[in-house]
Amino acid sequence: MTSPEDPEERIRQLEQSAAAYGARELGTDQPRYAEGVTPSSLPPPAYGPPQPGYAPPPAYGAPPPPYGNPPSYGDPYQPPFGTHYTPVQKKGGAPVGLIVGLIAVVLIVVFGGIAAFIWNVSSTVEEVAGGGGSVDRPGTITFSPPSISIPSIEIPTIPTTAEEKPTPGGQFSVAGIDENKTVPCNEANINVSGVNNTVTLTGHCLSVTVSGVENKVTIDSADTIGASGFDNKIVYLSGDPKIDASGSNTVSRG
Repeated sequence: MTSPEDPEERIRQLEQSAAAYGARELGTDQPRYAEGVTPSSLPPPAYGPPQPGYAPPPAYGAPPPPYGNPPSYGDPYQPPFGTHYTPVQKKGGAPVGLIVGLIAVVLIVVFGGIAAFIWNVSSTVEEVAGGGGSVDRPGTITFSPPSISIPSIEIPTIPTTAEEKPTPGGQFSVAGIDENKTVPCNEANINVSGVNNTVTLTGHCLSVTVSGVENKVTIDSADTIGASGFDNKIVYLSGDPKIDASGSNTVSRG
């Protein structure tokens, strides 16, 4: 026989009491209690009575209707109080169709003028090539430039003078480049200069002076012969002249 103060027996009673309470809530049969145990003798449950369940949330239907049109706040660009505001009207631009039409007309006129000019030129060329009439159209003025006559100019001829000859006792010069000359001395003083000249002095000369470059001088006779410059060659044929030569110049008897 168990004592009511036995802890194990007390735990079993509490478990049976809880099971019986759950069966009542679920609508099942009452649990059987141990012998000598009644529901009234069981201690109260550890937890209070169950709270009522929450009702399910209502189903959400269609959204609520709109709250009407939003209020109008008026023109945000209202003029200040006490002033008068005149709205500026925008000027309408030219229609695009009108602009395109004007461009098309201008292009037609330009190309039409070019085509007419080309046709006119080609028809005129065909008439000339086929032996047709004149190129000038009737009623047009033909321009002919005036003829200019140039008077003939006669160039006067330069009269030729007789070749100068040395005078006795005077001075006479012979010069040039690549020339071949024969000069009579005639008892004069002769001066020969230039480049690569061949000079022959006939007769008797008072004096002969040769300068320049590569001149070849032949003298019949002279009292004095002088040579300067470069590479001049002097040959005398007779007499015993006084010679004064310098540098690369040579004076010899021939």
